[in-house]
Amino acid sequence: MPGGTRLPSHLGLHEGGGLGRSQGGRGLAGHLGLSVLALCSVTVLLFSVGGWSVATYSDRNVTRLGLDLGGDDKSAKHDVANYLLVGNDSRAGTNGEYGDEPGQHSDTTILMHVAADGATTMLSFPRDTLVTIPAYTDNAGKKHREHKGKFNSALHDGGPQLLVNMIQNLTGMQVDHYVAVDLAGFKKITDAIGGVDVCVLPSDFVDHFKDDNGRSRVSTNTKDSMSGWVGGPGTVHVNGDQALAFVRQRHGFRAGDIARIQRQQQFLGAVFHKAMSGDVLTNPLKSSALLRAATGAVTLDDDTSLDELLDLALSMKGMTGGMNVTTLPTRSPGLTDGGNPEDGTLPPYGSVQLYDPVDLAKIVVPLGGHVEDVDLDDTAAPGAAGTPDPGATPGPVTVPADQVTVSVYNGSTTSGLAAKATTALTGQGFHATNAGNTDSKKYTAPRVLYGPGQQEAAWTVQAAVPGSISRADPTITGIHLILGSEYTGVVTPTVTGTTTGTAPATAAAPAPAPESPAAQGQAPPTCTL
Repeated sequence: MPGGTRLPSHLGLHEGGGLGRSQGGRGLAGHLGLSVLALCSVTVLLFSVGGWSVATYSDRNVTRLGLDLGGDDKSAKHDVANYLLVGNDSRAGTNGEYGDEPGQHSDTTILMHVAADGATTMLSFPRDTLVTIPAYTDNAGKKHREHKGKFNSALHDGGPQLLVNMIQNLTGMQVDHYVAVDLAGFKKITDAIGGVDVCVLPSDFVDHFKDDNGRSRVSTNTKDSMSGWVGGPGTVHVNGDQALAFVRQRHGFRAGDIARIQRQQQFLGAVFHKAMSGDVLTNPLKSSALLRAATGAVTLDDDTSLDELLDLALSMKGMTGGMNVTTLPTRSPGLTDGGNPEDGTLPPYGSVQLYDPVDLAKIVVPLGGHVEDVDLDDTAAPGAAGTPDPGATPGPVTVPADQVTVSVYNGSTTSGLAAKATTALTGQGFHATNAGNTDSKKYTAPRVLYGPGQQEAAWTVQAAVPGSISRADPTITGIHLILGSEYTGVVTPTVTGTTTGTAPATAAAPAPAPESPAAQGQAPPTCTL
């Protein structure tokens, strides 16, 4: 690479999107470091500070749960791992600052799958999705039959074990590891790293609604009367309190909970980038503060060893990786569902979101899962017949090329390909830079990787490079184009000027936030996180 510049974190990928085997012979552990940390924020990074003394300290402070995970045939035996990552809304330790609602709900739930070759997929579940809750016995000994309910009610009603059971039944995927953090812990961790920068897009949408007490409320994406978020548009630096408001905001978006999930994914990427690019891990004062915050905030299952997490964190600095970020597609109930399309309610469940089991199957079947009563080819991989790659088709092109900056890498054996493509993209108006070669030369289809807040700009690049696929990567900033052996050249992307506010019709692609500036006819935001 020119000038000996170190490649960004994702650029040593094999063609499949996964990590190479670690030279130290760590096997599965060597695959997981980067992806786990990008998802769990810094709850895993803490174990890389101070070596074995940190592991000893953590043994006394990390909350443990005795969970039945994976049964007798754990996924780890097949050289894969599934992590259930939970951000719950427990008010414990907040002194009533966020209300006094008892118990906890799964405010944020991500199932992260790491394949044998290191390919990583993050699947987010909207909290109001109507799902089947398995039968369980509550703490009072009362038995509850299998029933329908909101996704986030499982943790509240039956605790972490019920949440695990529900996820396993829903996806057909075994949960091997459980990692959770609550509101108080979330604040402490964010403060410990000095806060992060987030990108808030401009929007003219004003949300008028009534809260649980019947009071009229007004929220926008820059000022929310419920979460307390105030900031933007543009780049905003957030610490504990405002960071929590940023990821908890649900009102003020046209896309509702989907926009909220996108904020959470952006924030996790920003935390990871801050921890890895700054001195958080090397400055004794900062690392100690992080340690104190994280060890008292994170909850792990008994089978997730600290030795393993330490190994992951220590190995991740020299690792490369990328990930596919997706959200279960949902919709509001309609008349044919027996619902009220005016307020999105479905008796007797209230305000819920519905999903198509086929959509879920197209996501989880390639990961080794299955969905009851859905017949898909279990051997199909993303891009194969019946399971289309969610990043194969660009969304509506709403950002002009002259407003898009892209770094171009050569991932093929063809010499000078990055320079050639850079010249072609520049000719189309892009602000393109030749960034040199990737470690791997085995890419086939060109890949457009984009960081938080860059999805629509990435679609413009994807439209300009025929045959390319797009991938969200919250560990990078901006847009990276990796050329492969199937690269054929650059064409002129046609700007539509408008967007319907939904993603292209692919099963696994999350809908882009309809409050995007292009959709509203506004100038793009100044932030480029």
